[in-house]
Amino acid sequence: MRKRKAVSILMAGLMMFSMAACGGGQDNAGGTSAQNVENSGETEKTEAAAESGDPIKIGVMATLTGYPLNGEHMRNGVLMAIDEINENGGVLGRQLEADVQDCSNTTDVAINATNKLISEGVVGIIGPHYSSQGLAIESIIKEAQVPMLVGGTSPKFVNECDNDFLFRIRASDDLQAAAAAAYLVDEYGVTKVAILHGSDDFGTGGMQVAAKYFDSVGVEYCAQSFNNEDTDVTSQILKCINENCDGVMIWATEAAYPIVARQMSELGLQAPTITNPSLAVDSCLAQMEPSWVEGWYCVTDFLTNNTNQEVQDFIAAYQAEYGAEESVDLHCAAYYSAVYALADGIERAGSTNGEDVAKALRETKDVPGLVGDFNCNEDGEMIHEIILGQCKDLQIEYIDVIQ
Repeated sequence: MRKRKAVSILMAGLMMFSMAACGGGQDNAGGTSAQNVENSGETEKTEAAAESGDPIKIGVMATLTGYPLNGEHMRNGVLMAIDEINENGGVLGRQLEADVQDCSNTTDVAINATNKLISEGVVGIIGPHYSSQGLAIESIIKEAQVPMLVGGTSPKFVNECDNDFLFRIRASDDLQAAAAAAYLVDEYGVTKVAILHGSDDFGTGGMQVAAKYFDSVGVEYCAQSFNNEDTDVTSQILKCINENCDGVMIWATEAAYPIVARQMSELGLQAPTITNPSLAVDSCLAQMEPSWVEGWYCVTDFLTNNTNQEVQDFIAAYQAEYGAEESVDLHCAAYYSAVYALADGIERAGSTNGEDVAKALRETKDVPGLVGDFNCNEDGEMIHEIILGQCKDLQIEYIDVIQ
């Protein structure tokens, strides 16, 4: 149960904009079709709200049902940031309010949730976390002119989307996957890499980035895909063993890791291994045996043993707010920071108009965050660094930051 108390951390670093007064917002998924959303009507609604001093609504799209269940942490981080901002005066003299929608990790539900948020006049949308959902709804937010800060890392957001209202608040796979691939080559001198990846946009995108890097340095690879919900990946692993792979790179959602790790161990695919951030999520590690993943590396956005004082202050405040037994992971940290980035954009825009806020977000520079400072480039990429960690006794130990 969420405790209703004001928290105040990271304010000196994260509140880079001047703040003043009030906010509110609310829940659930339903939806109308995109064609039924009248942009002019929503603009009038937003402007009327501004004149009345009503709360500024921030849409949140979180996986609260379905799997993997990371939406609760995401929602908690957002609500915590909003509490802090409101406690310190709000934005544009108004309070912020979260309108939280469950996107259930499916594209159909995400589309309905997006249309519902737009119809309710949100100024911006935080989430969704997964690339497939973000890609499914980016044309809707573009038409409605509502800025969206997504956590999906697929290169498709840059390579295939032309959308001035789309922003990414985590490092892209162009950085994450390339850094992971380079580490195997530079640190271990691998000559042939097994790329085990999910068949969705996220997994395929990571594989393609890694393959491009391996091609550029003359390293062979054996790419094998699977569905993230598969319960047997023995054929893919045996293929990599038969190809004499001396390094492994895994790019998939949390759901796939217990199966992939266990079957790699059982079948004897033992080689230096590096993964995407899924391995660093507590709920993922909780399903592992230490022997399956001991010594594995991962690239990730956030680690609780990072000695950075702002990170440690955030962890202490989060657990004080939601309970000492609550794990703290990239989902709460990244989207907590995203609220500050959006609030900073609204404040600098001096308006809740979607075009004005999007323009201000495009000009974001040196706004502090827990997963890196926010600096927006021409493609809407706001984070440009990633952490390298290593698994030791089911804990991910911080090694370094890669920029």
